[in-house]
Amino acid sequence: MTPAPRLLDSAVMNQVDDPAELTGESRERYVRAMFDRIATPYDRLNRLISLGRDEAWRREALDMAGVGPGARVVDLGTGTGDLYLQLRERVGPTGAVIGIDLSPNMLEIARRKAELRPEGPAIDLREGNAQTTGLADASVDFATMAWVLRNVGDRRAAYAELRRILRPGGRFVCLDTSRPDFAPARWGSALYCRGVMPVIVLAAGGDMDAYRYLTSSTARFPMRRELENEMRDAGLVNVSSRPFCLGSIAAHVAENPA
Repeated sequence: MTPAPRLLDSAVMNQVDDPAELTGESRERYVRAMFDRIATPYDRLNRLISLGRDEAWRREALDMAGVGPGARVVDLGTGTGDLYLQLRERVGPTGAVIGIDLSPNMLEIARRKAELRPEGPAIDLREGNAQTTGLADASVDFATMAWVLRNVGDRRAAYAELRRILRPGGRFVCLDTSRPDFAPARWGSALYCRGVMPVIVLAAGGDMDAYRYLTSSTARFPMRRELENEMRDAGLVNVSSRPFCLGSIAAHVAENPA
């Protein structure tokens, strides 16, 4: 599939100097165009930037939430399908997993990967966003996001949608970038982001605009405890979190009230 033209990014970028400042539909258009553009090298760069730990962080987040056989799950921002594939293995043939993403190019890669691993429930990948999933009320046991919430244009609307589609007692699982609470670790994380990551991205032939968006959106995203409070303010309960990589990555689990 041909990547979306960069002109789409430019049209959005004319509105603001830093795309991480965008909100609502403008943020959505920028994110869709960016991920369409970087879909092909995305998995390789993800492994390099995370030092090969991203798969383990996904597994641990799912362990925290207790995702298991027979569950009904929606993976929001499913991207190239790494978390989606883990979910299909966990829920087994008696469960169901829906993958939703803004980027058709990312979804195409996810579909190809899923077709190579036919075990588990039927493949169900759809284009859409976290604010308007199109799913029925109280229709899923779990909703997951991996490196997605930071990109959502309207988090308040996304939380409202999560509460609508999760059954009472259903759980939301979020894995995303964060900033360490401990100041020296925060300085080290910033040094890695600003000093090491650009070298990795350049050496791997990655997209520097996407890298700059990653660092800027992380800086603007709530820290781990702040995000816990944001989820509670949105009406979710039993919120817990776990830091990874000295706090530069965090997993959050929250429940829909019974």
